[in-house]
Amino acid sequence: MSDALELKPIQVVCGDNNLSNDQTIEVTENNNKQHLHVDIDTDSPSQPKLQRELQKVKRELNEVVVWKLKLWMLILIIFIAIALVIGISIIVCAVGHDDEDEKYDKSSFVVARYFRGNFTVDAKSFTSDTPDEGTMIELKKQLTGVYNSSPALERYFSSVTIINLKNTTVQFKLEFMMPLEHEELIRYILSLKMVKNVLLQHLYDRDAGDPFYIIPTSLHMEDG
Repeated sequence: MSDALELKPIQVVCGDNNLSNDQTIEVTENNNKQHLHVDIDTDSPSQPKLQRELQKVKRELNEVVVWKLKLWMLILIIFIAIALVIGISIIVCAVGHDDEDEKYDKSSFVVARYFRGNFTVDAKSFTSDTPDEGTMIELKKQLTGVYNSSPALERYFSSVTIINLKNTTVQFKLEFMMPLEHEELIRYILSLKMVKNVLLQHLYDRDAGDPFYIIPTSLHMEDG
């Protein structure tokens, strides 16, 4: 028998995803040995569709669009530019915006509005059986702080007067100052309901063990 080698190209149909449907296999034969050589096409149509799409997108993103900029670089630059424009706009608006509601002249508030009320202080708040002047000062300070810290009422608030302190019952008077045009203020901001609720909310936010604790349910208030 002849020992000459014979090369035979054959067509092989493979079900494996790593091989194409049309691949050339060269087989070297002799009497004792066979050598198999396979040329594999890495971009085979039998690859998963999703993988082929991802490779296509990757190639498109790496294409040079302008100058030496690739497509993905250009997209990134556009997003950064948009973010910078939005950020600068927000900063400019925040710095340059003047709240017209904050512009007011307190010296123009010349019309007085009064409220009277009373409440009961928890007996545990007193260090002695007879409340003294120091107690009245502390209660006045507490009420003053309530209205001075109110965003809605602070600009109109003028003063608090503790009229009487008998046993644990306190009578007080509130004074607010308004501009000449105050009809809307009386109807909404400086209404009895608004002024009372600001104090009532403060009382409910306190703990029963706080010094000079005012019992919220005892609060009574009226115009005048």
